[in-house]
Amino acid sequence: MLRLVPLGLSWPLSLRRPNILRPDAAPPLFDQSALNYESLEDCCDPSSSSCSAMSLYSFNSERDTATFVHNANGRKFNKLNPLYKLPSDQPEFSRHDKQHELLKSALGGHLYPAPELVESVLSNIPNRRKAILDLGSGSGAWCIEMANKFEHADVVGVDLVANASRPTPSNCRFEFDDINLGLSHYYNQFDLVHSRAVVNGIDDFTRYVEDIVGCLRPEGVAILVEGDWRPYREDKITPYPLAGLGGNEGSWWGRICFEAFELMKKRGSSIDGGDEVEKGLHHPLLRDNQTASYFVPLGPWAIGDTEDYTADLKKQGQLMAENAKEFTGALSHLFEDAGLQSEVVSSWLDNVNADLENDKIHQYVKYRYAWGIKKTSEVAE
Repeated sequence: MLRLVPLGLSWPLSLRRPNILRPDAAPPLFDQSALNYESLEDCCDPSSSSCSAMSLYSFNSERDTATFVHNANGRKFNKLNPLYKLPSDQPEFSRHDKQHELLKSALGGHLYPAPELVESVLSNIPNRRKAILDLGSGSGAWCIEMANKFEHADVVGVDLVANASRPTPSNCRFEFDDINLGLSHYYNQFDLVHSRAVVNGIDDFTRYVEDIVGCLRPEGVAILVEGDWRPYREDKITPYPLAGLGGNEGSWWGRICFEAFELMKKRGSSIDGGDEVEKGLHHPLLRDNQTASYFVPLGPWAIGDTEDYTADLKKQGQLMAENAKEFTGALSHLFEDAGLQSEVVSSWLDNVNADLENDKIHQYVKYRYAWGIKKTSEVAE
């Protein structure tokens, strides 16, 4: 398979042209006949009957960035998916890295829940290359760590805009794509499919789960991770009240997340798919469905029952607070695009920052995990 080398980088990056003809029988993932195009326009002519729905293209960061992103409010945003209104730039990738680290800490240092199951599925078998797909790869941190951990597996990260800033192992590559257009070209090719924090850019959550299951080989594992937009009190059961709606207390983090949630839903996003994740992956071709929730303190205030656990909680809390501050700032474009006055948005952000610096306000953020195993038989029970 052709290794693609972007300008100034040393790792393979591929591009699928998803908005063009995609035949039902797409070529296998690791047996593609790659073409090295000189420019994006040469990659494929959508009007041509010979157009390849899966084509590889040498990405040039100076030449091609404008094809995938546009600038607004001093940030870069993707051009492929109008639902996804968060930035696609280095500050956002840095935020992704913080979220990655805090979740890894919450998982006890693991990159996934159910480590025995995942590591069994990905165990090295002679003459059979394992394959991992990460949907919404963000900064690429999860893909790169998985590729380093499982050197006998090929790792593919898919996102609207791939991060082109870090070296990548030879068994890892990234692809530009809008996964709302379907994933049939990946069907039956992966032992693990991982999806984290993508529902705000998904237009049909049920179809998305269908595609994830379709991408799995028999006995492969699907893992979905989504955050809860509601903050919780210290009992980890009661949602924290929202600020600015009356009452003597309230969470500005919760308020700004609520406003963003409602706007995204009105725009057609399956943002409430996170609640479906919490219920579990009840698909007829999946078995042994499991769920788990992890609560991360919003700020370094939590105390554990041991010094080591306290240190872990403080690390998670500090990363979560930084992530929250950057996340709410990244929402500015969404709010202003919806017609909110910049003064109102700035006031909300100032209130969030003040809350995060107040160690008397104790909030938890919940992350929901769901996973299941694809049945050997393709016939639903």
